[in-house]
Amino acid sequence: MKIKTTKFLITLPLIIFLLACKRDPAITTVSGVVTEYGTGKPISNVEVFVLCNTSDPFGPQLPGNLVDTMFTDAQGRFYREYPEKDFCLAAYLAFYKPGYYVHNDVDISTGENYFEVVLDAEAWFKLVTVPDLGIWQSLGFGGSVSPHSVAAIYGTEEQVFSYPGRRNLVLHWGPFSNPDESSSDTIFIVPHDTTTYTIHY
Repeated sequence: MKIKTTKFLITLPLIIFLLACKRDPAITTVSGVVTEYGTGKPISNVEVFVLCNTSDPFGPQLPGNLVDTMFTDAQGRFYREYPEKDFCLAAYLAFYKPGYYVHNDVDISTGENYFEVVLDAEAWFKLVTVPDLGIWQSLGFGGSVSPHSVAAIYGTEEQVFSYPGRRNLVLHWGPFSNPDESSSDTIFIVPHDTTTYTIHY
């Protein structure tokens, strides 16, 4: 008895082709670890925002659209998989936890993405100027922050600036009447707190 094989030989390549077409879609992975500046300790419960920039080639860029959110675990790690079709060409990450500055503009590409993100602790620098010495009538400033100039006629003044914790702030100051007579100092900013610095003049 003769077996017909023509139909089988035509059908087999078709089945292979169809199975290949049904493969899982391409996957983009987003993973990494978030640590604290200055200590390297992992930060848990950081909210990780996955966003997609939208823009009009004939107009201004629009705010990013939220694609997804996740949180870091106890070791500061995060991981998520997405079908590449769910991503635009300008996807990025933003990281936020109360007590830390927002870290954003971390671009995502298709395929595997691994990020080591370092967050700065929120902190504040308070500058107090006290005109109790009668040396100068006014002071000007420079350095890491931009205080406004102060004048003795206004008495004691306080200025507060947001500045990353666990970093050194450089402050320069001197009288407008004699620019050559200036002072400077480097001040360590305590994280999650206010560091106060007082100048008597």
